[in-house]
Amino acid sequence: MTSTLVAELRRRMAAGDFNQKSLARAAGLNETAVRDILVGRSRHPRHDTVEKLARALGCAVADLIDPRGAAGRETSSRSLSRARRPSSAQSSPTPAEMIDELVFVPTYEISAAAGEGIVIDGEHETGRLAFRHEWLRGATSAPPDQLAVITVRGDSMYPTLAHGDAILVDLTQRQIRADGIYIVRFGDFVLVKRLHIDPVRREVTISCDNTAYPPLAPVTPEDVEVAGRVIWVGRKL
Repeated sequence: MTSTLVAELRRRMAAGDFNQKSLARAAGLNETAVRDILVGRSRHPRHDTVEKLARALGCAVADLIDPRGAAGRETSSRSLSRARRPSSAQSSPTPAEMIDELVFVPTYEISAAAGEGIVIDGEHETGRLAFRHEWLRGATSAPPDQLAVITVRGDSMYPTLAHGDAILVDLTQRQIRADGIYIVRFGDFVLVKRLHIDPVRREVTISCDNTAYPPLAPVTPEDVEVAGRVIWVGRKL
């Protein structure tokens, strides 16, 4: 089964103009996991991993492990789709179309500290988080490769941001043009803080939403290295 899976993966990758890296990104997988499958190192890949690869390639899991039966399944699927399709022009999108409407933003293991700060160590991509393209277009003009999802650590921005929250960062907003919550760097530390700019005095106040943390002394905009602006927060209930 493994050799069949590898051969079909390579065939569909070529047809879809995927390379190892782009397939991993589209599937929301680590590139190493994809490489291990393609070179035969992972002889028994997890079913959920194969499912993610199939979704990224626009096919079913069965099409990857039994390509000889794919033609019949695709014919049956099209027939079933025609039978179930409503006559209204505003029919619901198919699963494939829903996937096409998603943008997969990379997630990183580094954290933006909302308290003491944490040293950046081994900054690399760990996966992907899906956002609807239409929603992203209304939230930011940044291209997908200039977006990142990282995790908040600490409570200095509570209640706006809580420990463990996932935040979406627009990496194109590296200038403080308006008040807001930004990712700022101080040496080797990455912090998430609220920035307030005074255009008259040309000063920036760095503060926390948690009143237990006092604001820092005002600094000039040139003294603040901004990595991006927070535009969304996701929280586990």
